[in-house]
Amino acid sequence: MKVWKAKDKIDLNFNGYDFKIRPGDKFLFADDVFNFLPEPVKSRFELAHSVLPPFYKGEHLNGKTLLVIAQAAIGDALCMTPALREIKKLYPQVTLNVSISGKARPVLEGLPYIDNLLTMPIPFKEVSKADYIVKVIEMVNTPQFDNLSLIDYYLWKLYIYKAEKETPDVRIDESVLNEMREAFQKIRDASGGKKILLFHYLASSVHRTLPPKLLKGIEDLIWNEYVPVICSLPDEDITVETALDVYGIRAANLSVFMKDIRYLIASVALSDAVITADTATLHIAGGLGKPTVLVSGPIEAEFTSGNYPTVIPLRANYKGQTCESPCNIHALQGPCLEAQVKRQFYSPCFENIPPKVIYLALKDAELLTQNNYPKPEKCIVCDFSGDIPLFEVINSFRVFECPSCGLQFTHPMKVMDYDEAYRRHHEDLLNFTNIPYESYLNVEDEKKEIEKWSILPRFNVILPILPKLPKGRLLDVGCSTGFFMLIARRIGFDVYGMEASEKAVEIARNKFKLNVAKALTFEELPEDYKKPYRVITALEVLEHVHEPMKFLEDIYNLLENDGFLILSCPPFYKFENTAKGYRKYKWWYGDYPPNHVTRWKPWSLHYALKKAGFDEVHIFTEPLLPGTVLEGVTPLGFDLKIDDGKIVKVDSNITKAVVLETLKPLYLNSRLLGNFQFAIAVKGRSPINLEELIKKAIKYSAVEIIWGRADKV
Repeated sequence: MKVWKAKDKIDLNFNGYDFKIRPGDKFLFADDVFNFLPEPVKSRFELAHSVLPPFYKGEHLNGKTLLVIAQAAIGDALCMTPALREIKKLYPQVTLNVSISGKARPVLEGLPYIDNLLTMPIPFKEVSKADYIVKVIEMVNTPQFDNLSLIDYYLWKLYIYKAEKETPDVRIDESVLNEMREAFQKIRDASGGKKILLFHYLASSVHRTLPPKLLKGIEDLIWNEYVPVICSLPDEDITVETALDVYGIRAANLSVFMKDIRYLIASVALSDAVITADTATLHIAGGLGKPTVLVSGPIEAEFTSGNYPTVIPLRANYKGQTCESPCNIHALQGPCLEAQVKRQFYSPCFENIPPKVIYLALKDAELLTQNNYPKPEKCIVCDFSGDIPLFEVINSFRVFECPSCGLQFTHPMKVMDYDEAYRRHHEDLLNFTNIPYESYLNVEDEKKEIEKWSILPRFNVILPILPKLPKGRLLDVGCSTGFFMLIARRIGFDVYGMEASEKAVEIARNKFKLNVAKALTFEELPEDYKKPYRVITALEVLEHVHEPMKFLEDIYNLLENDGFLILSCPPFYKFENTAKGYRKYKWWYGDYPPNHVTRWKPWSLHYALKKAGFDEVHIFTEPLLPGTVLEGVTPLGFDLKIDDGKIVKVDSNITKAVVLETLKPLYLNSRLLGNFQFAIAVKGRSPINLEELIKKAIKYSAVEIIWGRADKV
């Protein structure tokens, strides 16, 4: 930003304001705002060497004047409000001045904690009155802005960090609301009293705009409950009506009523729910507490919706020829590169989000806005009995997180029918996941089964451990078709299994002649299966269990003294989650109820096993592997300037190779970043140094999986 001085008299309509500028008048411009001036007007200003007030660093502000220098689109201006509100609450005697664009000014006008709204550019006489300034301009494509949500960015810039309420203040113009209420009531009456869904498929950039045909797919699913309406602002796509006709969309188009942002705000207020790709609409809906689905492809949804408790973010899960979602490109004039490669207009990343998933997300968003719902009285592991906060709603279930032990669990829990799971008969989000139940039924001969499963990281990592354990009876809980039992039998264990699926039990018994009982609980086991075991394995079972403490205690009681439990489950802190933050509503992974009813952090698992009675507990994961790394980071190509001034283009494949090669020490030594989490628990004291064995197992497994044994001649 720079201070410019007028050389002569200038009458200027610019950035939503009328300026009458006299010779010598100084203005503080954001650089990008100055660049928007017509060239003949730019030449009528000259740089002025004026000293600005100091930047705010968190000083006490009562009795001071703080100037927040912003330009801001509508959504950005809304996202400023939690920070502005909080700074005034913290320092009631501060004079709070904010510069803003004329377009975004209406969303800040009348807010009680802003003392003065100033133009952008700002008359320098107003700048000079400030004791401190906060610069929130020229933000886009800076790393600070690109890696924080908008709400968090403004809180951070004002040294607030955490606000009591982190949703925008949205002012509703009562006269506009009354004007729009008649149109909405007519729609309700004509639809027979249906709820109204505001669908905003347009965005400020074409690569973030939803394909209109997606609305058609959603409309067919919601039609019995909702009538959709479209409320596009005047400066948005003028082809809305054409798009509705082409795809046979029955939505009511109220765009003609949208004179300015006040009308969109009133429309969101009058709607019962919102589906949007547009961030301004999202911020309005989040501020008003509407059940909302954000459909996000190019942009990481957490950056725009992470502060809103009534919003479900729907992420694309797309890998294309030129990109992987989210690309985090904010704005493009035309279609994205991937769309151009595929010779289409709309971004392909949206195409992998089925309309049914958006509909199911809408039902979850409705649950998020309910105030009275069943809450757990205590944690199912540590018995904590205070307030247990809601973590997320997904697949029509509520997931809570214990503030004492960190366990995430579903309440109320619903027992899953695993015979149905193997047949993939779901009427919910599990239809769209990659849960591999069906693949477990595609068995080969014993030798090929052992080879196939032994190379998988989540089994390979325990192969160096299993032979070191004392031999004897081994029970595999949730054994499926018996593939791990085959591995254990080859090592020398006397193997038994229990499995809930009738089909899987038949395969294990008939094809591999294994001792497998059909049982969902230990009480259902035949008497021969209730004798003590030297080793019990429960691989990817705990997350499915509705009474985890009873499950672990039953295992403890079934073990011989000095017996071993090997247990695995999905890790909360795998590399992808560590790199990107735990991303809620990852509907394509299946880590949600009724498939998974608990989620375990390392200390939650350690605590539960100790509480169940185990003397030794060791927590680790499978190795961190190259493919896992690229689930968490997307290496980008770049231009490299070499000594002679030449530019060498480094494509993303080279960057990937460098990243993966650089991270090799992590592959061999990472203890907790892999894709599956393990616990080895001992009833009594182990004669084996399990810590050393685990370190070796991770190292050997990484080497074998990445490079192989090099046994070919």
